[in-house]
Amino acid sequence: MKGIARFFTLYWIIYFPTCIAYNDLPGFSNIDEMMTIILFLFTLLMCRKRYINRKPSKEFIVCLGIIAFYFVYSLIWGVNVLGGILLDLMQEVRPYTIIFCTWILNPQFSRKQKKWMLATMVLTLVSWIIYHPDSFENRNAEFPVLGQLAICTGMSWYLLTKQTKRNRNIALLLVLMGMIAPKYKFMGEVVCFIAFIYFLKKRLNFRSPKTILYCTVIATIVLTVTWTRFDAYYVSGLNNEYLARPMTYKTSLKILCDYLPFGPGFGTFACNGAWKFYSPLYYKYNLNDIWGLDEGGGFICDAYYPTLAQFGIVGVFFFLWFWKRRFKEINVIQDMRYYRVAMITVCCLAIEQMADSSWLSGKGMGYCMLLALCLNANRNMMIERQRQMAATVSEQAENTK
Repeated sequence: MKGIARFFTLYWIIYFPTCIAYNDLPGFSNIDEMMTIILFLFTLLMCRKRYINRKPSKEFIVCLGIIAFYFVYSLIWGVNVLGGILLDLMQEVRPYTIIFCTWILNPQFSRKQKKWMLATMVLTLVSWIIYHPDSFENRNAEFPVLGQLAICTGMSWYLLTKQTKRNRNIALLLVLMGMIAPKYKFMGEVVCFIAFIYFLKKRLNFRSPKTILYCTVIATIVLTVTWTRFDAYYVSGLNNEYLARPMTYKTSLKILCDYLPFGPGFGTFACNGAWKFYSPLYYKYNLNDIWGLDEGGGFICDAYYPTLAQFGIVGVFFFLWFWKRRFKEINVIQDMRYYRVAMITVCCLAIEQMADSSWLSGKGMGYCMLLALCLNANRNMMIERQRQMAATVSEQAENTK
């Protein structure tokens, strides 16, 4: 267990500066792929240890099997070239690998390790702000990296420190540092953070009218603070055939209908593979004349949900099935601290992917690791109770001698 904790402490310390904050610097662009491979290999190395959590292993194998099927299907169907297929495969497998490997390894950090991890995150956040003075100077500037750094740092502070009012407020302060130059979607994430950390007292029961009302109020506030951009892209913007993101969403529905039931395959639409190895689908659906969706256009992989069209109706089903299972596991977490962070993480990912593809990039790995740590909460609580009971029995036995 100590070896896993040491590995993850170092992994965490390296990850946040290199894969989120400064991933655009020379030499750092491929570090997220390397770290994904390292985590997977380390998990294989530890798979026979008795203290890992083997419960998620079967689902992970099924998940890898589904991805392998789509890889072979993509090669046979051949909509895009091999380079595009491989690039997308590498990115699509990343979030599931990070979640399942962290969940299986179940790192349990010491107090000292938590301090090192949090210190790294806070220093990374502050250094990024200092390194980007234009975030202060330009009021209209938007920096998605800043928001992701801030929300992950805030959630980590809340999760890895004692549950006190002071630590809760420090966590909020760290999150609000992302408001220096926020993206609209980040403001929605701040609303979710405040709602779950400060106002949620018990687990949500989605059959309860009170829960439905609570969620409706949160959704309304999120839409209110993000409405300007949401309307431009997803309401009024849907009638504009020259806006990249709305056209990506509209075309994804056509692709789902045209490529039943498995879609056109890896690297064909709304992903990095379709951008770097320009997909023929952009010519087929007349998207190549739209600014941002032409060859070399920067808005091809600008949102995750349209990417699901690559995998057809069957792929959409498996994606929803995956998250249904996660919600089921989140809903039985007893420790409210872990429950809140798990719910915030899911909400952040849901909001982020409307106008970002961080789920497929190194920037999304932080959310995935936090979610996996929360999924182990009940197991760790049970193990701790067993230790306490064993210690009590041992102490009573010593006293009777």
